[in-house]
Amino acid sequence: MLTNLFDRSSGSHILKKACLGFTVFLCLLSLSSCSQLKKYDVTFNDSTLYSPQPLFSEYRIADQGLATCVEQAIEDFEVYTEAGLEVLNCSNAGISSLIGLSQFRNLKRLKLSGNDIRNLVELSVMTNLVEVQVDDNNIVDSVPLTALPSIKDVNLAHNPALQCPGLMRFPAHVRIVFPEHCRS
Repeated sequence: MLTNLFDRSSGSHILKKACLGFTVFLCLLSLSSCSQLKKYDVTFNDSTLYSPQPLFSEYRIADQGLATCVEQAIEDFEVYTEAGLEVLNCSNAGISSLIGLSQFRNLKRLKLSGNDIRNLVELSVMTNLVEVQVDDNNIVDSVPLTALPSIKDVNLAHNPALQCPGLMRFPAHVRIVFPEHCRS
């Protein structure tokens, strides 16, 4: 059979078909393994053929815990623009200030449970927020969340300093988990 593959008179077409099939197989194999290529530079003979788009890094957040959490989320979700960050979970991150977070205006879900946050004013301009989890913090006033047009769920449990009258300003459709001292 091998002699037939190399015999010019009897079937060079068999060799051509075998080579074509092998080439197609290699292409399909390489495509399936190249899904992670978008993270790497591709070069040939010292010439760059492809460079991936850099992850978003043009933000300033003073609180180190929040900055570290945002940086990790940008990496995990491969965020290339500030609008690309839609979900952020910064539970138990040692956060005390949210200053700088408002530049991520496309955030829809935000979990900040178990931190030392007192002030939510930074969130008052984040009109795409649907869910905010700020349980187990030191929140004093929930009013910055009451005018958010997309808000549906707010968890304020375990915030012993929270002023309860502000909770009455939430629209009726918003599901709220109240702190214990505001349930009466």
